[in-house]
Amino acid sequence: MLFQNAGNRSRTPSGQRAFTLVELLVVIGIIALLISILLPSLAKAREQGTRTKCLSNLRSLQFAVTMYCNENRQFVPATNWGANATTNGKCYAGWLYPTGNSGPAADRFPFPGPVRPNLMEDGAFWVYLKTGAVFRCPGHSPDLVLGQTDSITSYLMNGAMNGYGVNKTYPITKFKSDDVCMWEADERAGSAFNDGSSFPSESFLPASATSNAYNSRHGKYSTLAFIDGHAEAILHEEVLIQAQFSGRNHFWCAPAPDSAIGH
Repeated sequence: MLFQNAGNRSRTPSGQRAFTLVELLVVIGIIALLISILLPSLAKAREQGTRTKCLSNLRSLQFAVTMYCNENRQFVPATNWGANATTNGKCYAGWLYPTGNSGPAADRFPFPGPVRPNLMEDGAFWVYLKTGAVFRCPGHSPDLVLGQTDSITSYLMNGAMNGYGVNKTYPITKFKSDDVCMWEADERAGSAFNDGSSFPSESFLPASATSNAYNSRHGKYSTLAFIDGHAEAILHEEVLIQAQFSGRNHFWCAPAPDSAIGH
């Protein structure tokens, strides 16, 4: 009797049956279809999250510009253009790293290789930000280092801030509120990352047969920070027009050479 009861307990209850193979395949197909529909949305949401964080970084960097100006008679910080961050013969810490001929060769321009992270702690912005995370877009892979300074930053300062190498800085009042001060440079722009600043045409590259337009971290968008403190994501095709322009615009915004004033 015991064996008979045990056998009865193992039987399939009346009215119930297992899934057939066809039914299982249909369920699997539906799940696969739902996943295929959701994946692009998830990727888009991830891209938007990365862009939002990147814009937050740029606003923080622009905040550091404002704080520096407030503490230095409204003069903008040195750009780390080439080997120089000087005004009227005086050496100042550049926004990204210190400038000078002291220290090991690896820490002096021209950098022989990727810049070490600790170098930014002696830059002019570190006192206001205190974290290296602000200097890099969250979508910037540490394995993608084509220049030197892109080992520590995704962003560069517009070389217009010191007149593209005149080695003098300007009062921030010499610029318009909607002039571009900082940007996330193209991830293919290895030559732009030889120091802490660049020409607009060096940072923003057109599409080619072998590479997509602008960095893939933000798809079709470029992220920029402006003198008045705000940051925007703007279509790369619109940015490229101005970056390749030869006249005065939001990118090519260096004041007249005779108005450069050292501080």
